[in-house]
Amino acid sequence: MGLATIKRLAADIMKVGVNKVRIDPDNLAKASEALTRNDVRGLIQGGIVYRAPVEGRRRKKPKKNVFKGHGSRKGTKSARNPAKKSWMEHVRAQRRYLLQLVSEGSVKQENKRNVYMKIKSGIFKSKKTMHAYLKENNLLVEKKG
Repeated sequence: MGLATIKRLAADIMKVGVNKVRIDPDNLAKASEALTRNDVRGLIQGGIVYRAPVEGRRRKKPKKNVFKGHGSRKGTKSARNPAKKSWMEHVRAQRRYLLQLVSEGSVKQENKRNVYMKIKSGIFKSKKTMHAYLKENNLLVEKKG
C-alpha cells in the first residue's frame, strides 16, 4: 500500500487531518507493508505512524484605545437624534387626536385609514393643520344637537 493511502487511513482512524499524520522515516519499509486498515491501526499502536505535535498560534491581544473610555460620548442623551423625538411627539399627538375624533363620531371610520396614512407620511405639521385639512375636505361630521 502506498504511503499516501496509509496516511489517509491513519488520519481517518485518529480523526485528524492528513497533514497532521507523520510516518517515522526509519520505518518507511515496514509502513509500506501494511495492507489493511487493521495493519494501519497496528502501525499507530507501534508508534510508526503518529500524530504531529500541535503547534498553536498565539492570539494577539487587541490594542487598547487609551483616549476613549467609559463616558467619552459627547452630548446629552436627547442630543443623539432630536429630530426623531420631535417627530414622534407630533405623530403620536396627531394619532391620538384622530382616534378621539373617530370615537366621538366626528370622523367616519371609512376616512380614518386615509387620514392615518397622511399623518404617517408627515403631511400635517400639527394637530391644527390636520384639523384644517379635515374641515376643508369635508371629512369632519358636524354633530347635531
